[in-house]
Amino acid sequence: MKRIFLIVLLTVSPYAGLAQVPVNNPIDPSDTPLNQGVKFLIRYFNEFTPGRLPDFRKYWSAEDCAEFKYPDQLLFAINTQLPTYLLGRPLILSARPENEIIHIKTMFSRVDSAGGLLVFSITNHYINRNKDGSMFFINPMRMVAGAWETKTVRNITYRYPSYHTFNKQKALHLAKNIIALEKEWQLPPVNIRYFFADAKEEIEHFRGFDFTIAMGNRDKPSGISDGIDNIVYCGGWGENYFHEVVHIYLNRFFPGSPLTEGLAVFYGGSLGHDLPWHLNRVDNYLRQHPEINLQNLDDFYYIDNFTNPTSTIVGMFCLDAYRKGGVEALKKMIRYPTIEELIRSEYGVSQDGWNNFLRNKINEMAR
Repeated sequence: MKRIFLIVLLTVSPYAGLAQVPVNNPIDPSDTPLNQGVKFLIRYFNEFTPGRLPDFRKYWSAEDCAEFKYPDQLLFAINTQLPTYLLGRPLILSARPENEIIHIKTMFSRVDSAGGLLVFSITNHYINRNKDGSMFFINPMRMVAGAWETKTVRNITYRYPSYHTFNKQKALHLAKNIIALEKEWQLPPVNIRYFFADAKEEIEHFRGFDFTIAMGNRDKPSGISDGIDNIVYCGGWGENYFHEVVHIYLNRFFPGSPLTEGLAVFYGGSLGHDLPWHLNRVDNYLRQHPEINLQNLDDFYYIDNFTNPTSTIVGMFCLDAYRKGGVEALKKMIRYPTIEELIRSEYGVSQDGWNNFLRNKINEMAR
């Protein structure tokens, strides 16, 4: 799931750098372990720059590094393209000992043009020591995962809270969808770890967040996928969040395509509803708002918290291609590097004609 507004905000919220990471609550200078833990975390943050990630082996346990290519589960938890630690400036809120572990909370935020504070996330990091005294981070999920249940259905290994009664029928429905996708695209099974809870916020806490910018508002089914380590995180849709599974299967083949989100919406819907439901909502919204100009499609990114018009429109292109020529037509459309080239080549419409074309196309596909 891409959050386009975060990409825009990143352009004005560069990482502050090592020397500028403040600590909200000063730490006693005589408390050597806490000060060492804070310095360890700041050094880690400082290794993140645009286009560069740290050597995780310097910071994470051998166990986590062996299990994950990216052992930091917070890394792409808010946006799948931008590290969490580059979204805003860090402020260490607190550092405290908890038995043998050092627990540090950090807020990432920026000040907007009106002087208001925009908070992107509040993170939790847990630090332990090896026998030689060297420090390493503990994956927050390891600290609570023992209380979570495990169930495997076909190629999906589910992890879920103990209060949840596993719905095997929903899991089998997901397996059926996956088998159909594999057959249609001639792909082998991909082993996927699938973490879910009743609410997405519970998953965020499980991963190590107190807060992310995506939290709040009325709860709705949502999720995010990690295509590097083949992990799905979702809340509110139980055992059958096919949308994020599609991302894991197909994104790797079209990394630069503007339609990867459209593929997932076409096959798996979005936010708990299928593509036709969203198309009808976008169509109705546009009828009520004739002042909206779709010539600049990037400006039409929000209706409400239940339908994303951008993902709906790119899903519509996938649906249109599939109706015309199945998977082969879909593959052809996905290979266009930009929406502009796609619309010009497939529909013969230049950008100055997008408003009428898209309104008519959405209305046609919504019927």
